[in-house]
Amino acid sequence: MMALNALGAMKRAYDTKQLRDQIARIESTVQALGARIDQILDISVMAAFEHLATADRATNDDFRRQELNLARGKFVEMTKRPTESMAHPGEQDLSAQQVTAIGHAGNFSYFMMNGEVSLALLEAYRCTERFPALGVQLFPKAVFSRDYSATGRAMVARRASRDRVRANHEASLKAHQADRGAYYRELAWKVPAAGAVFLGFLAAGMVAPPLAGQAGARAAGILAGTGDRAISDVPGPKPKLNYDSNAIDPPEEIELMRQASAESAQRRATLERSV
Repeated sequence: MMALNALGAMKRAYDTKQLRDQIARIESTVQALGARIDQILDISVMAAFEHLATADRATNDDFRRQELNLARGKFVEMTKRPTESMAHPGEQDLSAQQVTAIGHAGNFSYFMMNGEVSLALLEAYRCTERFPALGVQLFPKAVFSRDYSATGRAMVARRASRDRVRANHEASLKAHQADRGAYYRELAWKVPAAGAVFLGFLAAGMVAPPLAGQAGARAAGILAGTGDRAISDVPGPKPKLNYDSNAIDPPEEIELMRQASAESAQRRATLERSV
């Protein structure tokens, strides 16, 4: 099988540098997506990979085995324990499936370091099935029917662009809400004050008629010129969330990632029957 041969060749050269490259790709993808995975899972993903790197450098077999087991435990925890907070994620969060996929990516490294190529390949497919935009970047293109990696990178980059637009939009919404609040707080005292002045001048006009003619002008003066802003200074419309067309994933790329996921699921099922 071409995929197993590709990983077999990779295993012979799998070292600390390749492991750290994989960690960097996972970290950059997660950061580009705007997610804080350590906070989501309440475990340190980077620490898990550090256990693998330490195991790779270890000269004592018992110590190496201990470090590998520590890493393995964390990765299994990721694949089995998506948190409740991930049940209904927003776009800026990782889904439970994506969190699980990162655990499978860690398991891939664990099995590669132990020379278990078939088990590593299973984990590569499980990762890509759940999080294709990550998997197609992490694993050799020979494990798939085609090279999907450029599409995966592009989709992650566009997602990061949407996250930036959304963050700016949220800041604009907060500013708009603060502006509206200030405006209506101003009205809360201005309108009663203007009404009181208006009625007061009308009442005074019963004694001094010229004062009645000033009632409207005096009330309008309070509304227009007293305090921080005029009553006519109405806040603008609520800011809208508008994405640039370049930040939207083209349908054909969405379809490619769907294909990568479906292909991985199919290959994973085939491989599970043989190992």
